[in-house]
Amino acid sequence: MKKIMVLFTMVLFCLSGIAKDLGDSWVVTEKGKMDCKKVRLGYNKARIVEENGQKGIVAFNTITSFSQNGRLFTKLRVYADNKPTKQMAFMELVKTCGELSLYKLGYYQLGSDVPNAITYRYFLYKGTKMHLALNDNTLANICLHFGLNYDEM
Repeated sequence: MKKIMVLFTMVLFCLSGIAKDLGDSWVVTEKGKMDCKKVRLGYNKARIVEENGQKGIVAFNTITSFSQNGRLFTKLRVYADNKPTKQMAFMELVKTCGELSLYKLGYYQLGSDVPNAITYRYFLYKGTKMHLALNDNTLANICLHFGLNYDEM
């Protein structure tokens, strides 16, 4: 009886590895969620390859969030001097703790010696409203609160 139980458990374990999720990329638009093999971002649109191999184009203004290579990006309003602007940006979700979510937004360094050098700015959002724009000092404290390693940020 024990041998049958062990064999049955092993078969279920093997089947669970086969039945994994097909992809970790998807796009959520006003029409719903689309599973994708690939998501490539352009200037004002995203090029997607659907699970069945069909290619398509989705405008940024219809996308609310997307996942690419297991990373979640959400469209949020950009704040300047703690005031909302008309600009929206896709921010990468780092971690959520309770009602607060830590996001990062990449900026190209235009005057850098390294081509396509990106620096990241971090923001703390409560829902869809910015709670705090983080600098080096506040980011270290927030990392402790969220259980993250500041050196890996």
